[in-house]
Amino acid sequence: MNYRKFKSYSLFAAFVLSAVILIGWSQTWFFLEVTFPTENSEGLAVSGQIAAPGLSAFGLAGFAITAALALSSVVIRRILGVLLFGLGVAVVLMSISAWSDPVLAAASQLTALSAISDIETLRTFVISSSATVWPGITAVAGILLVPAGIIIVFTAGKWGTGSRKFDRVGPSGSDSGQAKPPQRAPDENKDVSSVNIDAWDSLSHGTDPTIN
Repeated sequence: MNYRKFKSYSLFAAFVLSAVILIGWSQTWFFLEVTFPTENSEGLAVSGQIAAPGLSAFGLAGFAITAALALSSVVIRRILGVLLFGLGVAVVLMSISAWSDPVLAAASQLTALSAISDIETLRTFVISSSATVWPGITAVAGILLVPAGIIIVFTAGKWGTGSRKFDRVGPSGSDSGQAKPPQRAPDENKDVSSVNIDAWDSLSHGTDPTIN
């Protein structure tokens, strides 16, 4: 099995799912039919920014984890895989919590419009509520982050390492690529020096040193 492919698949999955979480956070999650007038004929539109404001931080954290996974060591990859697992669980819990109680999720928006903060009183203003597909899509993205984190934890050690093209090779390494220049023995060096000295002495006496 080629475990190196798990690196590409895991990074791609983490990136896409984090993007889906951010996109879901920015979309409309609920329409509430309330007793007071609203700008939208369908009712009061509640976005993910109101219903689940923490999702933006989770989406950005997913991008940061994805970038770190591409550059980190095996131990750090496993730690990041655990964090990605926890991130997925948190996204699921937050999405389901908002989905199960739209009035509570939209409490801040209802308070801003009615100047009433009591949640039970706010519930009396809401006649009905309808959810869009985005709470579900965001929850599914969080669910998929859970196995992605588990896969990263168990396969991080088999992703391989980066290129060693620029690694330094010691002077005694066999891959230096350059041949060492031949070295002369000490006695041979001494003989050559003696011959040179004798040649200069012969020239100083007016004798051609090339004539034996």
